[in-house]
Amino acid sequence: MALPSISAPEFTTTLPSTGQEITYRPFLVKEEKILLMALEGEDTKEINSAILKILKNCIISDVDVDKFSTFDVEYLFLRLRGKSVGEKVELKIGHSHDKCAHRTEIEVDLDEVQLVGEIKDGKTMLTDTIGVKLRYPALGDIKAGPKQDAADAMYNMITNCIEYIYDAEEVYADFTKKEMQDWIGTLNSAQFKKVTQFFEDMPKLSHTITWTCPECGEEDTIVLEGLDSFFT
Repeated sequence: MALPSISAPEFTTTLPSTGQEITYRPFLVKEEKILLMALEGEDTKEINSAILKILKNCIISDVDVDKFSTFDVEYLFLRLRGKSVGEKVELKIGHSHDKCAHRTEIEVDLDEVQLVGEIKDGKTMLTDTIGVKLRYPALGDIKAGPKQDAADAMYNMITNCIEYIYDAEEVYADFTKKEMQDWIGTLNSAQFKKVTQFFEDMPKLSHTITWTCPECGEEDTIVLEGLDSFFT
């Protein structure tokens, strides 16, 4: 005999990068198991893969999750987590100094955690006549290989995230990855900084907490940034 099915509620939110309305359901026990197993492994690649899989399972709207920017993924997953296991999370917060080792339990409302930073169109002029169109990276753009250091990973991400080069006469969008890597290598340090600044200024989850330590009585402030800060 078939067992009765339990329907899940549906919620909507807005994709930060585009303003598109997204419909989703809370994650279920099977999705929570995927996340817990990835967190236990403490491997960033596995955690990112688990997050994407859960989003694909739970988002009802017809969208390509693999193309979501990293901050879209973080924002949506935090909203999803709030509707799935509760908007309130308990975090243990330590001081910004080492004078007192006490860690205070703080309750954070996930609905109050927002993205900070301007969403830009990605067009950056490198000279008076030549510009580049960048897009925000997806999780797949920032995967580092086992023998790849941070500099190589950054260089590879930039290569993946250049959509086209343009000047007054033409848009150059037909190129190989090798051609783009070689082109990036011709930039001077000031021009390369303009490119990297786009990624450094990328929106991110941020929440400021101010509390008074019950152990030493001192007031302190901490800024939580990124999805990892809210996984406790």
